Amino acid sequence: MSNNPASAAIPQRVAIILNGPSDWDEWIEVVKTKAIGGKIWEYVDPSTAKDTLPILARPHIPKANDVNPAKALISALDENEKEELKLLRYNYKHELAAYERQEAALGNLRSYIQETISRTYLIHTFNCETPY
Repeated sequence: MSNNPASAAIPQRVAIILNGPSDWDEWIEVVKTKAIGGKIWEYVDPSTAKDTLPILARPHIPKANDVNPAKALISALDENEKEELKLLRYNYKHELAAYERQEAALGNLRSYIQETISRTYLIHTFNCETPY
C-alpha cells in the first residue's frame, strides 16, 4: 500500500469482462451506457426483437421534387421553393453528421464488445453486421 495520499485518490479503471451469465447485468449496463452516449441504443437493445429493430439509414439529400413534386430541377423552383430547399439541405447536413456519428458509434461498440468478452464467446460476434 502506498503512503502517497495523491495515488490513493486515483480510481482504478476496471473493465467488466463477460465471462458468463453471472457477468451479464454489469456488462450490459456498461454497453448500454456506451450505446446511449452514441445515440445508438435503440439499434442494439437486446430486449428488442431483431425483426423490430430500427435500421440506421443514411438520410437522403433533398431535391427539387421534395419541395414541389411537379418540379424536378432547381431552376424550375420559384424563390420561396428555393429557400425551402435551402433549409431542407441545411437540415440534411445536420442529419448526415448525426448519421455518421451513429455509424461510427456502432463500429466502436462492436469493437468494445469484442474487447470485453471472453474468448469463449468471441465466436458469437463473427459475421455479425451490427453489435446487436
